[in-house]
Amino acid sequence: MKPRPQRAPAVAALVLSWLSSTAALAANAVAPAPPGGAQLVVGFDASGDLKGRLCRRDPCDLSSGQSLGLPTDLRAAKDKTRLTIVPLGKNAHVVHVEVPRGPGRAWEALIGQRGGKLIVVFAGETGPVQGAEGERSGPVVNVSEATSDGSRRVVVGEMLESMSLCGRPAVLSPRLLLPRDMKLHAAKVQRLTPEERASAEALTASVVDSDAKPGPSLLRAVSASSAVGNPSALTDGDLETTWAENRGGSGRGEFALMLAPPEVPLRAFEFVIRPPTRELTQGSAPKTFFLALTKQLFKVEMPEDAWKFPGRRYRVELKDAVQTDCVALVTDDAYDESKATQVSFAELAAVSDFDPENLEGLVGALAGGGERAEAAGAVLRGLGAPAFAAVRERFKDLDAGGRRVALDVIDHAPCRDSAPVYVEALLSEQEAQRIHAETRIGRCGEAAVVPLSAALDGPAAERAAQVLASVAPADAVDALVRRLVQLAPGAAAPPPAPRTKAGIVSYRKQRKAQLRNSKLREVFRSALAVAASHAEARAAVSKQLGSALPQNARIDLLRALGGQLDQHPTAVRSVNDLLAERPGFRTRYLLLGSLAELARTSPEAKRKLATWLASDPNKHIRAEAARSIDAPELFQRELLAALGDPEVRVREAAASVLTGPRAGFAERALIGRLGDDRWPLVRATAARSLGQLPKSGRVDAALAAALEDESAHVRRPVVLALGARGALRYEKGVAGRLDDRDERPEVRAAAALALGRMCAKDQLDLLESFAVKLANPYSDPELRPVAAAALVSLARLHPADLRERLEPFFKPEVAKAARRAAETALQAPPGCGQPHS
Repeated sequence: MKPRPQRAPAVAALVLSWLSSTAALAANAVAPAPPGGAQLVVGFDASGDLKGRLCRRDPCDLSSGQSLGLPTDLRAAKDKTRLTIVPLGKNAHVVHVEVPRGPGRAWEALIGQRGGKLIVVFAGETGPVQGAEGERSGPVVNVSEATSDGSRRVVVGEMLESMSLCGRPAVLSPRLLLPRDMKLHAAKVQRLTPEERASAEALTASVVDSDAKPGPSLLRAVSASSAVGNPSALTDGDLETTWAENRGGSGRGEFALMLAPPEVPLRAFEFVIRPPTRELTQGSAPKTFFLALTKQLFKVEMPEDAWKFPGRRYRVELKDAVQTDCVALVTDDAYDESKATQVSFAELAAVSDFDPENLEGLVGALAGGGERAEAAGAVLRGLGAPAFAAVRERFKDLDAGGRRVALDVIDHAPCRDSAPVYVEALLSEQEAQRIHAETRIGRCGEAAVVPLSAALDGPAAERAAQVLASVAPADAVDALVRRLVQLAPGAAAPPPAPRTKAGIVSYRKQRKAQLRNSKLREVFRSALAVAASHAEARAAVSKQLGSALPQNARIDLLRALGGQLDQHPTAVRSVNDLLAERPGFRTRYLLLGSLAELARTSPEAKRKLATWLASDPNKHIRAEAARSIDAPELFQRELLAALGDPEVRVREAAASVLTGPRAGFAERALIGRLGDDRWPLVRATAARSLGQLPKSGRVDAALAAALEDESAHVRRPVVLALGARGALRYEKGVAGRLDDRDERPEVRAAAALALGRMCAKDQLDLLESFAVKLANPYSDPELRPVAAAALVSLARLHPADLRERLEPFFKPEVAKAARRAAETALQAPPGCGQPHS
């Protein structure tokens, strides 16, 4: 009978380890003394300072101990501090101090003894202590689970927020605390925990047929814990480039991190260990390694020493397809673990159900825009230039869902591929696709000019013109002017048609074409105005103004420039060239806006505009000349004369621009038009302009007299003008318009508003009597606009008893809309000073 193994000492060691490594909150930690040595005591003294001391007998007084450097602001966290005695083996112990600082952060220390002296192995802030959000870094202290003899491993390294084993913590630049000298030493550390490694799904690699052609990788290497060579070599498609760990031997625990398309189900992984021809004197092949995904962990076992087979490709099949956005290759065992060797990999690729060689099939799989389309799109993104070209060629054949995914793919393409696709998307009936294209094509700059310019001749001309004007203003000026030149012959209206059936049909066709021409020229002028507003387009604009353009194209260019004309000295010369050609009605009419803009700085333009206003034989020219003026003080004589023009439209146009503080010179003339003109149109316009003139008792009196005008079309602007001027002296006359049952409802509503504008507090009762009609569902429908205006004025006057006056609005039978209107009035701030009392 075999003797039973002696297991009690091992069990006792584990129990002792558990007892000695139990963390204590706030109490002193006492580490066992080494043979012939003293106990290590760590804890807080009476002042709250963290101290340590070596003591040979109890009790151990920490007041004379060594301060361990705990920041003073953390002394208050004494009750939250964790002190842990960690056995390192060989009768060595270290005290691990953890003081919580905040989410994910702490102050930590490792305290031990060496040669009869207390030593601080490490002390400081840990966790993400520096750097920008997402890129923060800092020290980290890791204590392993107990081994079979009860000892633990203590590792100090660095953490980086952007670097992990696909969501698992990863310690960078690890240093292991060795019990022999109580110092930290650079070490190879397996980042995966024993539990993770034990539960990893085992896969055995198989050799791939040498005739099978490898496809492009869906992975993109981004970083590594250590490296000989660039980690990107793993996924660059070049079998002669390699990544190797830089720790030597097996390199156990070193890793390379790769991004994967999360939409694509992965079926397998393929890899090459040794380059086909390149010699690596220190390279070696892995025996086992791990593939860590976001949710899965696979342990891969190699069937042979791959270093003996240059260029050989291997494959591991997955039991079920997996989706992940991250893949980490983690080294484990190697066939050659001598110190000088480095475990190397030439290439790693993920394999999906899609055939990466069949670009036409991949683009076709985008149809519908569903999950399969998203997966195909992710594959196309990873394939790069050939895939982008295929998407560009097939984009117009895709349905709406396929185009949506294709646009996501093409967003990753260079502009030579993406710009034509974006222009095609501008044609889409789908607003989302148009917005997608418009917001991204701008980044292409010069590369977008050619496809956008070509689109100016298609159905998406309006959108293409606006985008081109923003993306490349100088190029847009030239391209748009070229189109205006092409459209110039069709700008004029067709001649009168013979009164025959054929003649009428022909005329309608010509008229329809002329209207299309007009619309397109308007689109191009609008875009040209945007382009010309950019400083970089100024030279191009000046060049076009000085070129020999057809008359209609030159006029369109001048009209597009609008308020920017004075920035171009050649503009006056361009206008003069047009005027020298004995312009007809159309040319004169369309040049009026340009002359008005130039009149501020050009005496010649001012003189020409004044001449047309005063004496052009065509009444439409005279009227539009008046209407184009925005600086009436420059044309006093001509505008005053125009107020007496025999044509009603000319008088009305002149009256409409004689407004504001700069038109005070026209006070008497406008009063004359208000009182004497036989056309209500002119009298009404004169009333509006008088309402905007500077303060004047004569103007107020004239407006008050016009309250009795025979036309309601005049009385309405009159009462509004009196209100705008705050002519409180005439409030009774305005109130009379409101209270007159025979007055038109629009005049009464205007009068109600005017009483509020002039702060007529003596008319509160009158305004209230009309305002409450809004609360009565049976009131005269014609008076509801009057009631609403009266409520607005009550809110502006805002008397102290406004709540009482509006009480009818809060009866149960009142409509919600009316009650909300009353509540809004109560909440409105007073517009006439302090509340009335």
